[in-house]
Amino acid sequence: MNNFTKKQLGKWESIYDNLIEGVKIPLKESTSWILGNKHGLIGIFNQEEILYFQSSNNIYKSVNSIIRGGVINDFRTMIAIVEFNISVESAPLKATKGPLALKIDKKISTYSFSIIQAPKLHINKLSDAFNVVSDSTFGGPTVKSNVALDRLPN
Repeated sequence: MNNFTKKQLGKWESIYDNLIEGVKIPLKESTSWILGNKHGLIGIFNQEEILYFQSSNNIYKSVNSIIRGGVINDFRTMIAIVEFNISVESAPLKATKGPLALKIDKKISTYSFSIIQAPKLHINKLSDAFNVVSDSTFGGPTVKSNVALDRLPN
């Protein structure tokens, strides 16, 4: 159960609403070329389910790192940990290349994203807050708690 509501975002609630209710674009290379070298927030979705919020200093590069892999990316890493039960220690590298990266690519190809600009000074804080309020699948407090508990020694 999520103990947080979007009302707690205060003046940032409208940015949150615009991001989750905005136009959703397929998370594919063929759609990422339209993005510019702008800062802002990225919301990633599986149909209407909120998967993750990410801040970005360069939306084009961030979306392409999610789509293509090849570089360590927190969203891809969390997919490796949560969906494929890969250890926290090895997930970042396994999510970038090799057989697991290909499985992640396939999964990501079914997702969509939306973007919105926000004050550059606050984008990291906003993405963190949006993940908390939405309890996003790969960035919210529930998944972080589950990962922490799973890491306990037997």
